[in-house]
Amino acid sequence: MTKEPPGSPHWATASLRSQEGPGWAAVLALVGLLTALRLAWLATSPIDLYGDEAQYWIWAQDPAFGYYSKPPLVAWAIHLSTALFGPSEFAIKLPSALFHGGTALVLAAIGRDLSGPRVGFWAAVLWAVTPAVQISALIISTDPPMLFFWALALHAFLRALRVEGMGWWVAAGLWAGLGLLSKYAMVYFLLSAALCLAASPGLRPLLWRRLPVTAGVALLLLLPNILWNLGNGLATFRHTGDNANLGGRLFNPDELLEFAGAQFAVFGPVTMLLLLLALHAAWRGQGQPAVRRLAFFVWPTLAVALAIAFLSRAHANWAAPAYVAATVLVADWAVARGWRRLLGWTVAAHAFAGLLLMAGPPLVRQAGYELPARYDPWRRVRGWSDLGRQVTELRRQHPQAGLLVDSRLTLASLVYYVRPFAFDVVKWNPDGVANDHFEMTTRLDPDPVREFVLLSGREDPAEILARFERVVPLGPVVVPIGPDRDRRHHAFLVGGFRGYR
Repeated sequence: MTKEPPGSPHWATASLRSQEGPGWAAVLALVGLLTALRLAWLATSPIDLYGDEAQYWIWAQDPAFGYYSKPPLVAWAIHLSTALFGPSEFAIKLPSALFHGGTALVLAAIGRDLSGPRVGFWAAVLWAVTPAVQISALIISTDPPMLFFWALALHAFLRALRVEGMGWWVAAGLWAGLGLLSKYAMVYFLLSAALCLAASPGLRPLLWRRLPVTAGVALLLLLPNILWNLGNGLATFRHTGDNANLGGRLFNPDELLEFAGAQFAVFGPVTMLLLLLALHAAWRGQGQPAVRRLAFFVWPTLAVALAIAFLSRAHANWAAPAYVAATVLVADWAVARGWRRLLGWTVAAHAFAGLLLMAGPPLVRQAGYELPARYDPWRRVRGWSDLGRQVTELRRQHPQAGLLVDSRLTLASLVYYVRPFAFDVVKWNPDGVANDHFEMTTRLDPDPVREFVLLSGREDPAEILARFERVVPLGPVVVPIGPDRDRRHHAFLVGGFRGYR
């Protein structure tokens, strides 16, 4: 087993640079400032929860080891946050901003370990203003906790390669396990670690002597979720497989090109070009070995996501884990070549774009203009609270009626925005198969008496109305989301459900 002692060429270089560049105070100040600005915006902005965010909050009302479509950690984080600050949009979204701030600090530690304070500083700042991070930090999803634990696992793994004993290997397993409880894409970390060790002859014995410990600890933490899945028809595992959509038309070059192009928006065009250069250099064996190892935590995830995009389709964020190590790799590559001015301009451009994202729409409205919906970056999350108020009024007019909805996203939003919280809502499910959380947890049985307020995005949901003895149209529910667009639902008072067949 070969270690890289502090006297090796790479660590000698890092030691010579160890006193150069901004210290931890500068990193903490900048990351803290950006995080504080995001929290202030979340506390004062009128942005509603999107359906997925509302669904995670619903999960958080009943902490469990698993849920239909995702592992449980995002719900646990929301449960803790809302227990402390109440069930506001701010409290629900709060964990994302904190997780991303934490990721930036961990990347600073990795950069300092590998190449000194200057690389650590730029890695933290680059992450904090990465385009996708600036959006992700303002919404709640499974990505922020997974990326945070990926960064911690990477930090522990790199430490384990140069420190004797099992401690850091166990730590890497703990962080990887928490990452798996956040999102199953964390499995790419274990794949990357295995490839990294297998490709380094001096480290290859660790592949069977140490890495199984990391994987074992990670799987031990995931075990409660595995058991939950076994007791619930492998719901989350099946949903994750269905997301890949590999049963459709294979070989989709248009989807591949779209996904590849989207990565330049996710990571930033300049940083993506720098990443490609750094990966090419690492492939050719250029640079210090400890830094080159970061490439193994970049290209496998990118390769898998690109393959899925080609065989089916892939969402732009599916390659997100690759950009954890990529951020440090880019910082090291640019700093080593004296391109700090380029890094500075890149950070400034990304920060300006983030400022526009947060302050642009309100400033346009304050200037007396209405931003067309097609130009509003937040159009998907607008209007849900207004919809909730209108449905609340419908329920007030029909206090004995339940609430029936045929859309998962609309249902989740109504549970949160109807007052009081509409935990009694029922999902229309004619085939009896649980295709989402609400179809798994709600049930509509034949009843000659019970009435519902049915809300549908369709003007004439004939196949639903035909299953009820009594139908009274209540009219459209219209929610403006811009001067040129609105969101329309149609309400009916229905009663006497005959059954789905």
